[in-house]
Amino acid sequence: MMTLQARESFSPINYPGRPLRAYPTDSPRAKARLVVLALLADGRMDAAELDGLAKHRAFDELGIARDDFFQVLYDFCADAAGLPEGRGSYLMSPALLESLFAEVCSTEERQKLVRLIFDVIRSDGHLAESEARLFWKALDSWRLRLDDGIEYRPRAAAFK
Repeated sequence: MMTLQARESFSPINYPGRPLRAYPTDSPRAKARLVVLALLADGRMDAAELDGLAKHRAFDELGIARDDFFQVLYDFCADAAGLPEGRGSYLMSPALLESLFAEVCSTEERQKLVRLIFDVIRSDGHLAESEARLFWKALDSWRLRLDDGIEYRPRAAAFK
């Protein structure tokens, strides 16, 4: 039997017609990519968002080393270069986005990711429409509700 760590060390699978690499279900890399998506949802990566990853112990929560997380970020950006462009950003089809959410099946991991995504998108004090859409898409895809054990952690600064 192969361990999770051994499976993670293999190259991800690229399927014809799928512009982004596939990761094993519930793998740290699959979960990290969803946090990367939250980091980039507003079209830019803010230093406060990166600081928020450390503050919320995101790497530990995801089960991934910091360097491996940034490799997932790099790989995502490389893959995204093959996506269609629109209004200055890359476009992800609803089906592609669903396939990324489908790579996480564990309810506990989904709840943890929704909290991390929420923490990331609000860490810069500004909630962009694209960030809000990603958050609600995660809830819809995973059939979660805000009261499904997803605790709100108040911040001192309000959204701008």
